[in-house]
Amino acid sequence: MKRQESSSGKSLGLTSSSDAKPSKAAAAAAAAALDSNGKDKRHGGALGRLRIWLGRNGRSAVAALILLVASVYLIPPLTVLLGPPARPAPDSAGSAGSAGLAGSASAGLKGAATAAAAAIPDCPSAPWKEDEDLRGKCPGDLKPVAGPDAPETAAECASSCCDSAECVTWQFRQDTGCIQGKDVRIGQEKDGVSAWCSDHPPQKWQGQFLKAHGKTKGWDEAAIRKGGCSTETWDPREEPGQCFGLGDVRENASGSAEECMRACCDETRFVCGAWQWNAELGCFYGKGMHGCQGDDGDPVKFEPFVGRRKRMAGRTYTDKHNRPWNMEMPAAG
Repeated sequence: MKRQESSSGKSLGLTSSSDAKPSKAAAAAAAAALDSNGKDKRHGGALGRLRIWLGRNGRSAVAALILLVASVYLIPPLTVLLGPPARPAPDSAGSAGSAGLAGSASAGLKGAATAAAAAIPDCPSAPWKEDEDLRGKCPGDLKPVAGPDAPETAAECASSCCDSAECVTWQFRQDTGCIQGKDVRIGQEKDGVSAWCSDHPPQKWQGQFLKAHGKTKGWDEAAIRKGGCSTETWDPREEPGQCFGLGDVRENASGSAEECMRACCDETRFVCGAWQWNAELGCFYGKGMHGCQGDDGDPVKFEPFVGRRKRMAGRTYTDKHNRPWNMEMPAAG
């Protein structure tokens, strides 16, 4: 017989040895508890800790799960309905700065040329010919004004020419400075002197010599022509800058650079020695060409000049059909 006592040490009565043994149900429950504890131990106590955490934070976990589901399924439709958030408008200074950086050096140079043309002073003693601006190249007929008092701006170049009885024509561009000379013809004019200026600003061209010239002097003429007259061996980028001396436009061969080249190679009235083509201006070819502008990578060489010429008494300013010819001026603005 054994005495059972309370935790306080007071006797609760006597029990038999059979009563001290646990029942089968109690033993099974104890075994299950031990097995569960064993599993928790085998997994490093992770399951036990998870149960404890869920007991303490269950509500927060459920709320977080609801928010996650809402963000996946509800926010995209709301974005479509409401549209993207408005972007703040850039300030004028930032916009101007971005435009300046994005703008090319070519645009800046053309803007400078336009401003210079607008600031040209009149010449009361010998007025400039009206409604024209000598934007194109004048090959070799105008010479640089040298000396310590050489004009440094287009306006100064104009005033210098106006004050000189020897000067009829002048041009200015940043790379050439002030250049001046006698009278010239422009564009399609056929009356007057032999000196001639293009009425178009410098542009990129395609073209090639079909005979020996410059560095190729002394080379086999037949081989040069054969190579230049085949699209497998030609080099239409040989002369990217405008050349002179090719005469009038060849309307019937102005469709493409290849068409212009073939027309030059097939010419039977004379031996065609050079050709050039421009998408806007068309095809030109002749026995030879000179004054080629070339391309050394300097963008200024393909920018317009600013220039004027004095109106000369006795000139009619007409084309080959004796019709008045006037330069086409670009639209204002």
